[in-house]
Amino acid sequence: HTRMLATGLHEAGAICDIVSPFSGSRKWIPIFAVRPLVLKRINKTWSTLWHRRWHMAAVRENLQQRLAEGADVIVAQCPLSARAAIDARENLRLKTPVVMVCHFNESEASEYRDKGELHGSRHYQRMLKFEADVLQSVDRVIYVSNWARQNVEAARGIRARSSAVIWNGLSDRSTAGESGSVSRRDIGIKDEDLVLINVGSIEPRKNQLGLIELFAAVCDEVPGAKLLLVGDGPARSEVADKVVELKLEDSVRFLGHRRDVAALLSLADLYVHYALLENCPLVLLEAARAGLAVAAAPMGGVPELLEALEGSIELHPADIRGTVARLRPLLEDAATRRAAGLDQVQAAGLL
Repeated sequence: HTRMLATGLHEAGAICDIVSPFSGSRKWIPIFAVRPLVLKRINKTWSTLWHRRWHMAAVRENLQQRLAEGADVIVAQCPLSARAAIDARENLRLKTPVVMVCHFNESEASEYRDKGELHGSRHYQRMLKFEADVLQSVDRVIYVSNWARQNVEAARGIRARSSAVIWNGLSDRSTAGESGSVSRRDIGIKDEDLVLINVGSIEPRKNQLGLIELFAAVCDEVPGAKLLLVGDGPARSEVADKVVELKLEDSVRFLGHRRDVAALLSLADLYVHYALLENCPLVLLEAARAGLAVAAAPMGGVPELLEALEGSIELHPADIRGTVARLRPLLEDAATRRAAGLDQVQAAGLL
């Protein structure tokens, strides 16, 4: 997100520098190395707290050095960076506005806890309070969906000084060719195959396990269908076991983490998103940019995007039969898929 924002600002003629824990002194490298080499093996909570403490310290130091050159605004991408920005501003007695982009669904604390990286009520509550203090201290909060703003401000009772909603964005030019060309043959599929694709970390929240069950029903309608799973994560082995259980080994391709997602999207016929909780998934916009028909479960902030991307189809994990029925026109007719993809390109303002 930060690189895309910086690139867009540069293209618009604005000066934008990225400040990270590693954009200054190299002294921070061994401090951060302790986490993967030692702490993650001993205690995941200690690992998380170590990372957060030194991340904030490194960003604060590096940002103070950069602010000495002057800046009109600081855009922080997480509560830690926002707190570091506020501290740096105060230390230098500046009035530079600090804006924080809120990417989390409800709280970072909950996300750490759900991933098993934060245990204990005390640490959890302290992190929640830290988030609330930062959200109420920055000059402006940018949420990436209306759903997220509702979750944070209304549900948690947090009142930011000022806030707005700006969906995630990406360049209107695909970078499909930057990582080299890729063909269907390269990934073991034929030109005549109906190809579905899903991109995301393989974890319970992304619901690839449920997607495999939906795909099994799709294969009953289109026996030659193929599913590409792009990404990796802690639930991969469980998803792979489900593929074997449903005898889909010849139909599902695990492509792992890839840097050529745009190129892979161009090979598919339909993008399917089955996550149980999302804020503003960038991949839906990437699929629309590729002219690919989109079908997604209307969870979290996704309905906002589906409404904007005309021609998209809603998927409902609790109703596989009904979901397949809604997908049938896209599964059966290439012209319908192309028309849906074109509608989404136009709705996104890319034509």
